[in-house]
Amino acid sequence: WKSYTKIKIFMENLIYKIKSKLFRYSKEGKKLKRPTYKELIKYQNFQKNKNNKLAISFGAGRSGINWFSKIFNSHSNWIGTCERFADYEAFYRYVSYYKLPINLENFYKLFDLATKKDMSEYQNSFISSPYLSFGARDLSKRLNANYIFFQIRNPKESIQSFYTKGWYLNFDNNKIKSPLIDISGGQYRSFSRIVPDNEFLEEWLKLSRIGKITWFWAMINKSIYNDFNKIENVDKFFVKLEDVNQNYNIYEKLHTRFRFENKLTKKQFYNVINKAPNKGPKDNYIYKDWNDLEKKEFENIINKFFPFYDEIKTNI
Repeated sequence: WKSYTKIKIFMENLIYKIKSKLFRYSKEGKKLKRPTYKELIKYQNFQKNKNNKLAISFGAGRSGINWFSKIFNSHSNWIGTCERFADYEAFYRYVSYYKLPINLENFYKLFDLATKKDMSEYQNSFISSPYLSFGARDLSKRLNANYIFFQIRNPKESIQSFYTKGWYLNFDNNKIKSPLIDISGGQYRSFSRIVPDNEFLEEWLKLSRIGKITWFWAMINKSIYNDFNKIENVDKFFVKLEDVNQNYNIYEKLHTRFRFENKLTKKQFYNVINKAPNKGPKDNYIYKDWNDLEKKEFENIINKFFPFYDEIKTNI
């Protein structure tokens, strides 16, 4: 039975990966090709008007952001992107979280040009990335967003997913200092693995991986939550993954609210998940398998840093 289950999971993941690769060659997939600076600069004089809308989505990651962007991208009058400039975006997280004295004007210019290109070609732009999480208030203002989204997922499922993806695998060195460069993975991932920048670092280093990841989840969402409470004159949407995941009724509300052209059928909507290549493997270390220490760390950190999850309500 175990062998059958392993084969089944392997085949499901293989089929998913094949569908994701095929998507890249589709008309929708080609919309997502990363533009060069030479291509972007052509749109510097584009003027946004009342018919052009910009939406920005923020979240901690592993919360359906990629999939949600593909819903918008499935319509001819929207382009929906996720981590389009992952290298620059990860560096932005690093700089904004650690408050480093680095001029970010060219980063804002990159996104300004990209959204101008989007709106020139597709009328409306939906941009998303978990790496933008420490700049929700700043980016919303700088890019003149019409809508902003706070996407969040149940903390247990989020931490399970981050754990499976390998977060903080090589962070058991008690001599780690903040900020740091993690050399165990690629450069943009190095910039994304933040650690506490205050006296909590000493305590954090003693935590299990579950505890470390819980802190990360809590701090990201705390930053977005606080920014959302301060942002004004922008339509704000809170999106819990468990409320919207594969929910066609929610899609119909999105279709009406954001005036999607060419409404998707139920079958087409349920297939959007196959367009999101960052789905990841199924969680293999779930909450019921955590030891008592991990569960205690999880509860303590949630209560200390971000006890607001149950207060958040999906408002699409």
